[in-house]
Amino acid sequence: MGIFSFIKSSLSEEKLTANLVNYVYDSVQDDKGIRVEDALCVISTIVAERCIEVANEYSINEHEFEPGSAVFSEKMNEVLIGPVAVESWNDLPAESVFAKIKEKIKRHYEDESFPSLIGIFEDYAGNVGETEWGKVPLSIPDDHKPTFFPLQVGYETRKFIEKKIDLESKEKTLQIAINAIAQILIEVKAAMDPALTLTLTFELINGMAKTATMTDKKVAELKAEMKK
Repeated sequence: MGIFSFIKSSLSEEKLTANLVNYVYDSVQDDKGIRVEDALCVISTIVAERCIEVANEYSINEHEFEPGSAVFSEKMNEVLIGPVAVESWNDLPAESVFAKIKEKIKRHYEDESFPSLIGIFEDYAGNVGETEWGKVPLSIPDDHKPTFFPLQVGYETRKFIEKKIDLESKEKTLQIAINAIAQILIEVKAAMDPALTLTLTFELINGMAKTATMTDKKVAELKAEMKK
């Protein structure tokens, strides 16, 4: 048995989920503790990049889009909410990412705390390009917005995911990310207004799933420009 086969067989889905949750908390912790908004930014971006991989319309590591630009996709909408737009969270197909997250946290968050599904998509489409490069439009108050740049978060967390979490398939990795975001949402519920928490989370997932990812090529170009 090779080393990678051994790793795959020895790490359960629960262990991989725990590893990812701990990684997220460690990524945002400083001497003041953990800022909930930043933890949600990290895990939401990780979920979004896994959605891009499952949609399989382009590679997160190498593509011809300008990183940070909007990439609208019917396939991505299908991954997130299913093939048909619906108004009620309860009408989402069970296999969609949004439905899977809701199912895992429904005993902890009231239905009234979930944002408008149509609002998530309309707000993003109506405000794309209006935010600072590397960020996505968010409808929440400024004092609850993440201090991190999601585009940078996606790039900087990718190696950990590829080496430590993505051990079987893209679909399995997405499921682990969904497990992790659900666990974090449950654990941070008391630290922030539930409606704000969920709005931030789902707007980030939608926005970053439709944002062209940062690549090694673009990073090299930016570094070269800085040296001029």
